[in-house]
Amino acid sequence: MAMRRGYSRKHIGAVFEELLVAMMIRVSDDLGAPPRTIADISKYLGLPRSNVVRCLDALVGEGVIIRDADGGFTGKEDYLAARVDAEYFERVCEAIITAADELRQVGEAA
Repeated sequence: MAMRRGYSRKHIGAVFEELLVAMMIRVSDDLGAPPRTIADISKYLGLPRSNVVRCLDALVGEGVIIRDADGGFTGKEDYLAARVDAEYFERVCEAIITAADELRQVGEAA
């Protein structure tokens, strides 16, 4: 629900593929990988190329990612910087930390 606030134009299910594509690009950026292509994204996520193109068009249009001159895609740092202090982002972080703590406890109990 916290993540949904960042996508007020649609419900979370309607943007699920966009979230997957954006997360793949962000993880690739974090790992220092080269910009991701439509083919990379389609193959890795197992999504049809047409879906990937639609997602990328929406993400570029919203300023979430950028397309480079060679056709690759990377995250747009300004987009994250403008949201890092948003309430919903803090709630997402809290939820992740809570889930990680619970998983750690399950692992220790096993």
